[in-house]
Formats: sequence, C-alpha cells, structure tokens
Amino acid sequence: MRMSRTEALRDFDLQEAPSQEAPPSGRWSQAASALLAGTLVSLGLRRRSLGGTVVALASGALLYKGIQSRRHTPPLPARARGHAPPSDEASRAHATEVERTLTVGRPAEVLYRLWREPDTLGRIMGHFADVKSMSADDWHWKLHGPLGRELEWDSRVVEERAPEFLRWEAAANSTLASQGWVRFRPAPGNWGTEVTLHLSFSPPGGAFAEAVMKRLRGIPALQTVKALRRFKSLAETGEIPTLHHNPTARASAD
Repeated sequence: MRMSRTEALRDFDLQEAPSQEAPPSGRWSQAASALLAGTLVSLGLRRRSLGGTVVALASGALLYKGIQSRRHTPPLPARARGHAPPSDEASRAHATEVERTLTVGRPAEVLYRLWREPDTLGRIMGHFADVKSMSADDWHWKLHGPLGRELEWDSRVVEERAPEFLRWEAAANSTLASQGWVRFRPAPGNWGTEVTLHLSFSPPGGAFAEAVMKRLRGIPALQTVKALRRFKSLAETGEIPTLHHNPTARASAD
C-alpha cells in the first residue's frame, strides 16, 4: 500500500523527535501557568480597555508557552525545517496599531512644547497607563492588569522634528514591543492644529494575539481618541476634565 506524502512526513517527524514524558512536578507547573494565564486573559478581555487589551495579549503569550511546553519536544530550528526565521515584517503583522487625529485650537509650536513637558504624557495617558518621565527623552510605562498583574517597560525618543513630529520606541529588552508617535500639522482654514497620535504594541503570542484583537475590535482606538481629547482639553483649558468637575460623567471602563 502506498503511503501519502503527508503520512510519510508525519512518520519521519515522529521518528526523528520522540516525545519524552515530563516529570509530574513539571506537568503541574505547566498546568498552573496555563490556568493562571487563561484567567488573566479572561479578566483582561472583560475590562474592555486598552490596558486590559495589552494585559490580555501578554497573558496569552504565557498561556501559549504553557501549552507548548507540554509537548516536551524542542522544536527544530526554523532553518532545519526548511523555513526561514520570522522576519520583522512577520512580527509586525500581529502588531496592534491605532492612529487617530483631532483638531486642537492652538498653534503647533505651543502644542509641541506642551507635549514635551515632563508630566504631559502621564496626564493624557493616565486613563489606561501610569507614565513617568525619567528624563527629557525617556519614560517609564506601567499598565495595571487583573489580579494585580502589571506590565512595565521603558521607552525613549528616537526621532524628533520640532515642532512637527516626535517618535518614541520601547527598549529592546522590553516585555512589550511598542512604539508611538505624534504629529502636529496646521488645520485647514487656520482652525488650529491637527494632532495625530499613533500607538503600536506587539506583545508575544502571534496568532493568539491577533485573535484577541479581533475580539476586542475598536477598544484601543477609543482609548487613543480619549488620550487626544484629554490633550486637547489640557491645551485649550489648562486642565483635564474629571468626575470631580462633572459628577454626571460615567466612570471609565478602566
């Protein structure tokens, strides 16, 4: 009886990479990791916020590792399997990117100086992240997730064209690969300045991360718009509205 090519390849893989039984303690550890990550994913999705989104994605990576480790067989290097290692383009394919624009009634020069003030980023992003200025070009980010879980990383300004453009990126060893930029352009008819904010983050998890983002749909976009509106209010009125100023306002989903 002839064997199909698929069956032959499958049998070859089994012969070349026999599975090894993990000790009971290892299985319990893997199961516990997967259970914890699954709980964090579920709670992260329920939060319906940008912070919850990122925590869900990062927790998904932990879940993926917990499941994969139960196979006990180290995967062959990509080159050994006849496949090229993943490129930067492939990694960016699963990145979450959000870009929104809002018109602010102030000149670009004024807005750029305001954005560069040490506490501005922390104030406008405060609805989903704690952002602390470490220097003129460095920030420390912290996202609060369910069950006390936190994600922290550092970012640094990597491109600046005052008073038009500013871009920052996460450090190379960060848990969350992220970047962002802001652009200031004159609005049509001298109606102020068009401020465009672009945020991108790519936590580990691959296809799982992509599936989570489909589940969350427009939540990151809504939070990005909220950050722009907070910046607009700060620039035009000198303050950011809170529930203390507007008792009838609804609390954020964060």
